[in-house]
Amino acid sequence: MARPAEANPQETMRRLVEVGLDLFAQRGYAGTSTRELAMAGHCSVSTINHYFGSKQGLYDSVVDHVYDRLRARGREALAGIVPTDTHVVMTAIYGVARAERDGVRVLVRQVLDHGRLTAHTEAKHFLPEIDKAAEIVANAVGVSNARARDATVTLGYLLSRFVVQDDRSLVTAFGVRSAKEAHARVVNILTTTARALLASKE
Repeated sequence: MARPAEANPQETMRRLVEVGLDLFAQRGYAGTSTRELAMAGHCSVSTINHYFGSKQGLYDSVVDHVYDRLRARGREALAGIVPTDTHVVMTAIYGVARAERDGVRVLVRQVLDHGRLTAHTEAKHFLPEIDKAAEIVANAVGVSNARARDATVTLGYLLSRFVVQDDRSLVTAFGVRSAKEAHARVVNILTTTARALLASKE
């Protein structure tokens, strides 16, 4: 396929990934057409096909971008934090996920639309991240890898559910007066859950 005439390749790909992140977060994969992606990205459908191979290729690149951003923010937010300080760790992780809310929505929509993550997401990102996090938790807290994995998966699922909620819905659900109070409740719940899961006897 001939190279599209309009673009600096890196800039075009970056723009399409950002457009894809926005549209896939709002509408999901099935609810977003390649034509809509092209229009939002100010390019042609053939440009998407040239750089990504297909809508699925662009979608997979969006997922890669989401995980790259989550990892980068996570490294920064957790730098210097003692892993056993559960409340501080949960505060940092929730802050990271909340800052990347559209990305989390893309991942949650995969499960809502298909009942599971895509093979690409699961193999390239989700399972390796779970393995890595479980190992860190097991070593830090002194529990088995299985116990740490149970806690990591449970907290990840719970966290994603809270993250996709908007501030108003969290305020209403908790019966508090402000988003700040609602987010503090979420962090306390995550902290309590983590401590309970990791303190349970094998």
